[in-house]
Amino acid sequence: MTVMRFNRRLALQAMLALAVAGCGGDATTMGSSSPVTTLATSGSAITQAASTIAKLQRYQIDPAKIFVAGISSGGFAAVQMHVAHSSTFKGAAIYAGGVYWCAGPDGAAGALANCGGETLPTNQASYNSTLAASEAYLDAQSSLGTIDPASNLQGQPVYLWSGTQDVVVNPREMADLDAEYRHYGANVRFDNTFPAAHGWESPGGELPCGTLGSPYMVKCSVNGAAYDSVKTWLTMFLGRLNPRNNGKLSGSLSAFDQTEFGASSSVSMSPTGTVFVPKACQAGKPCGFVLALHGCLQEASLIGNRWVAEAGINEWADTNNLVVVYPDTVASSAPGPTNPNACFDWWGYSNQYDPNYALKSGAQMSVLYAMVQRVTGRP
Repeated sequence: MTVMRFNRRLALQAMLALAVAGCGGDATTMGSSSPVTTLATSGSAITQAASTIAKLQRYQIDPAKIFVAGISSGGFAAVQMHVAHSSTFKGAAIYAGGVYWCAGPDGAAGALANCGGETLPTNQASYNSTLAASEAYLDAQSSLGTIDPASNLQGQPVYLWSGTQDVVVNPREMADLDAEYRHYGANVRFDNTFPAAHGWESPGGELPCGTLGSPYMVKCSVNGAAYDSVKTWLTMFLGRLNPRNNGKLSGSLSAFDQTEFGASSSVSMSPTGTVFVPKACQAGKPCGFVLALHGCLQEASLIGNRWVAEAGINEWADTNNLVVVYPDTVASSAPGPTNPNACFDWWGYSNQYDPNYALKSGAQMSVLYAMVQRVTGRP
């Protein structure tokens, strides 16, 4: 979820630091994870030495309440996870992402030219529709069984967010995603009228709605009151919600080991991620689950805990019994994957190039789904 004005030459050299690679973002601080990770949200803080990083646990997760959410590069990746594993995920919330397999077989070049990440001299994001190719590929892979059946998307709740001032992912790309989900029968809510810049929207966002810059967490309003997009999609997914916890959270926020799931430099993923677990879920009660994917230049080694703390998911998860897993990426460069802005992989950078990046067998997709399997007990 970050926004950076790339010219084409630099962006291609960067292998697409796209969606959420931010204008005003400071990439100079990117590096390996610190040996001590401090996590905080709404007054609750945990400091954890690397030697005490925990293993991700299994919880009693209701299979009807497993969801995925993401912003920008994480939004594209969330679409991939949702479509490829539509038997597992029962809904998705996508901020400034795009259609499935948007980059096609053309890697960074296809992603930049067609999907987003490059701001043109006209102050618009580069865009060429890949909707028809996306649906053809989705149908073919569904038939082959390399992804779950597309028919699973029928009736599933899908929330989409696109700011009218987004110059990183063109609003027309999100309109294509809206059309794609509707084509497969999903129940879509599309928030596309807010004068928002590229970013994730929540009451905890530190930037005004139309501000473009790091950490790409924006706060918008309706009739003078703060809007809460997370409340909107969680209501779609769960129905009536218990009130948001606006005080100290009762659940636990901690770091977990991502390496046991295959996280490594070859897939540009950090050794550690973050998980939020409500007390009721720790006690063994049935709970829901959200996989939440950040955007480029939002990795913990660059912006600390601001994605986890400002996303506004934990405050609702605490009172509505949702385990939330926040995987984390790292910046990487040649001779390994060229991913200097720590984006999630939606154009095939893993292992230098992964042609199966949008399939269940995709290198980074497999790492992420292994985390989902651990928490939910899914096969």
